[in-house]
Amino acid sequence: MKINDVKTNRSDPQTIPNKRLTLKQKRFVDSYIRNGGDGAQAVLDTGYNVTSTSSIHAISCENLKKPLIRLALEKQGYEDCGLIDPNAVLEARKIDEENNRISSIAERAAFLTKVFEDDSLIIRARLKAVDMLNKMYGDYRSDAILNDKAIEMPRITFVYTDDEDEKKL
Repeated sequence: MKINDVKTNRSDPQTIPNKRLTLKQKRFVDSYIRNGGDGAQAVLDTGYNVTSTSSIHAISCENLKKPLIRLALEKQGYEDCGLIDPNAVLEARKIDEENNRISSIAERAAFLTKVFEDDSLIIRARLKAVDMLNKMYGDYRSDAILNDKAIEMPRITFVYTDDEDEKKL
């Protein structure tokens, strides 16, 4: 994820690839394979809300152009008859490998710090970055460990008295 991805609450589907298939896309992939590569029937089986045959074909074509759907078809062993571009599948595989990589604590901390310090980002994203950093470093923990022994953190309790009792005193 890039820092620029956090600027708005909505992401542009052209610039930011979905990291995972939606449930409907997974059903489309399964139905597409089950129907022997019939995209129109896969759209109908999946449950897309369609009004005409042209919209059925448009949705099918749009789904088959998505790299992650192509990758899912390839992972399930679907042998294509030349409709799927192999370069797009390679690109989707690269995206999939990047998204499944586990980052180190230092990388996550550096990214979250950059998000927090970037004044051009929305405040919600910046506050969430601070919250995630605090959780990552254990600032919200109620227990602490010192020399391999658990230390009980002090608990603060507030005692409220009635206003009438205070007036009598």
